[in-house]
Amino acid sequence: MPRSHPAVTDLRGVWRRTLAREADGSTDRVTTATWVQGPSLFADLRQPAGIDDLVRGVCLQDLDRPQLLALCAQKAFAGTLEAGADAFSWVRRIDLHPSAPLPDVGTLHWEGGVLVEEGVHEAYLEHWERVERSPGGPAGALLEDRQEGCAGVLVRAGSWFGYARDRSVPLPTLLVPLIEQVRGCGRRAEAAALLDCEVSIGRVSADRWEIVRSTLPHRVGARLQPELSPAGDGLRIRDADPQGRARPRDWTLAQVEGPARLLAAAAARG
Repeated sequence: MPRSHPAVTDLRGVWRRTLAREADGSTDRVTTATWVQGPSLFADLRQPAGIDDLVRGVCLQDLDRPQLLALCAQKAFAGTLEAGADAFSWVRRIDLHPSAPLPDVGTLHWEGGVLVEEGVHEAYLEHWERVERSPGGPAGALLEDRQEGCAGVLVRAGSWFGYARDRSVPLPTLLVPLIEQVRGCGRRAEAAALLDCEVSIGRVSADRWEIVRSTLPHRVGARLQPELSPAGDGLRIRDADPQGRARPRDWTLAQVEGPARLLAAAAARG
């Protein structure tokens, strides 16, 4: 029987990974991996078991070196999903880790209700199960920080959202793994700055946008509360600095897909 392959429109919604198998045959069923897919923009956060208990609620600048190294075990990225003739490409505009030498490309097909992903440039296999479908109402935006110039992504699918914010200062090198860069920093504050890249997953209930998981421990439980500007060309969110102090962050909407109203928790202020 020929395999059934999805289109990008079939992937809109929220997905949970149930299995990963690497090239060496090792398997992983315990990492918490969530993929939020909009019309084309996406956010993906993968956290090893037990990381919440190790760093829960601590702001980035207060983490010790072992805790900072533990955060390096996370995988988190956001960008655009593109469909090719035979495979899909996850174009990473924001990535917690240095860019991989090969692009993130995989094939997708259905096996019953399971979405099976197989790597093209790397020999991996992943199983994904749908958490929530959003066929007609997803939305997303590419963002540009008005002060710091860094990039951002906000995507909403049903009652879920994914939010990503790149580092203000790029990694000093893309040739050395993140964990080695963090380990090699002489000062703990410099090591913490290397990890100041946010990818958060959250839930929407009425006008409450609450972060439930994040690469940054102090962001868990915070409210994003995105608010469109009166002109409709900007977005303000509730952010926090590396010391955990609340601050707003103003974004320019560089590109919007889907209804922009779905990206706001409140009406625009006059």
